[in-house]
Amino acid sequence: MNRSQDWLRQAERDLTAAENSAGTGLHAWAAFAAQQSAEKALKGLVQALHGAARGHSLTALVQQLPLAEPIPEALMDAARELDQVYITARYPNGFVSGCPADYFSEGTSKRLLEHARSILEFCRGKIS
Repeated sequence: MNRSQDWLRQAERDLTAAENSAGTGLHAWAAFAAQQSAEKALKGLVQALHGAARGHSLTALVQQLPLAEPIPEALMDAARELDQVYITARYPNGFVSGCPADYFSEGTSKRLLEHARSILEFCRGKIS
């Protein structure tokens, strides 16, 4: 059963959650929700292409896409940067001291939200 549309819908909701978190100053949580949005969008694309995806590395998911054309470098960069927050946005031991809230800012949120949007739009374009 192809559930790629379900993955995309959840990716959209996760992006909304990321935007809402950023809007209330919860930038670490916005970072994680942005990563989750991109992950679910990519898993939806993998499923639409008749594959199965496991794991949380966006970089690995992008590299495994069986597409005829090359992946845009900007998309790879977005995946790499979002990969960096999968752990650090949630756990204090991702940094030498402090908690994730000490390390994420409005600027971080804006950049990561844009990365998540670009991955979601890329995947939506390939699925639709």
